[in-house]
Amino acid sequence: MKYKLLTMAVLILIAGTLTAQKNDEKHQKKEDQKNIAYNAMQELINSGNYLFDPNYISTGITLATIPNRFIVKDGEVDIDLPFFGTARGAGGYNTNSSITYKGVPDKYSVKYIDKKRRSIIKIGVRSGSERHDITLTVGYGGQTTVKVISSARSSINYIGYLKPIKEEIIN
Repeated sequence: MKYKLLTMAVLILIAGTLTAQKNDEKHQKKEDQKNIAYNAMQELINSGNYLFDPNYISTGITLATIPNRFIVKDGEVDIDLPFFGTARGAGGYNTNSSITYKGVPDKYSVKYIDKKRRSIIKIGVRSGSERHDITLTVGYGGQTTVKVISSARSSINYIGYLKPIKEEIIN
């Protein structure tokens, strides 16, 4: 009887140790995959050629059928994002309600937070008399939140993914 109990205890200890090692290996594999994805995202951002593909606005409005564009290419940005919010100041009936800009930004900076596998891109542009401060917070897998703070509108958040540019999209 004692022999059976001792054998069972040894088997349980061995099984527990093997399971713990398997879980550690699984966790390490996931961490390695996250690091690879984060490094690939850093390379994409450093290339200076990428696009933000917004899926929806933080208020829940989907952008699936609404034309939009946010492209960074060769030091220039091309932005045309729909705006749903409050505008301050005179606008008029024939003014464009979306957030638009095309050209070289006034400000462009990238900061990497390695511990959280997160990248922060800050872009500043002036469109006519309006100033837009745009912050892209990019996760290791490309998940991106874009916050636009404007001098003449309420702030707005877009949620989507940062992706490489496909030439057929631009042309």
